[in-house]
Amino acid sequence: MHFTRYTVTGRFIFYLLTIVMLVSCARHMQEGMMARRFRTETVGSLGYNIFYPKGAIKSKDKYPLFLWLHGAGERGDDNVSQLIHIVPYLASDIVQSSHPCIVVAPQCPAEDYWAPFVRFEWTIRDGGSITPVMSAVVSLVEKLLKDSHVDKDRVYVGGLSMGGFGTLDLLHRHPEWFAAAVPVCGGADLGQVSKYKDIPLWVFHGARDEVVKPELSRNLVKTLEKMGSSPKYTEYPDGGHDIWNRAIREPELLDWLFSQRKIR
Repeated sequence: MHFTRYTVTGRFIFYLLTIVMLVSCARHMQEGMMARRFRTETVGSLGYNIFYPKGAIKSKDKYPLFLWLHGAGERGDDNVSQLIHIVPYLASDIVQSSHPCIVVAPQCPAEDYWAPFVRFEWTIRDGGSITPVMSAVVSLVEKLLKDSHVDKDRVYVGGLSMGGFGTLDLLHRHPEWFAAAVPVCGGADLGQVSKYKDIPLWVFHGARDEVVKPELSRNLVKTLEKMGSSPKYTEYPDGGHDIWNRAIREPELLDWLFSQRKIR
């Protein structure tokens, strides 16, 4: 999970202020990034941001949906911090010009986790029961799947660190939803892997990761391969924990991801 402590710099503050301005204006936008809240029984108000491609709202076309789960360092209730990593890139013209898609980024509350793992020990807690915030995410996705703009055959999930664990946790709870997944420096409950063995995965990890050991991804890949699956796995020999920007920009990743369709 991602527990990086950030040094507050002028550049970082400017970046956050820019995001805040975008979020504050979102209520009046019909496309682009919009800040929203979703009422749930488990966490009360779940903050999330959703991005619609230009022209999507008025179009009858359907678009892929990419759910992105952030790391532990971005937890909170400001509905902004989860936008620091990856989401701006996914919503950028660089990506949207070739792969227009709806991007959804919920925010995990400060004291919760996407997946039921003991921090730093990476052992299953609470018998593997769904966490309150993941229960809320499930309800959110159920709502989003009713959106007429969503191509239900092209729904993807990915996440970094804590979000990598969350990606794999959500996959075993609702494998019927997803066409592919991208867990970055995460880990899985290996007892649940069989539930998503047929879903294409591209797994990423850094060989020098001292926060979430690479063995967690290696063991996931080995388990899937023993089940006859063929996950893609990229391990950066010189990579530590913060390899997510490198991973999401792998030249073939997005072409691969958006070519995947749900098997019916």
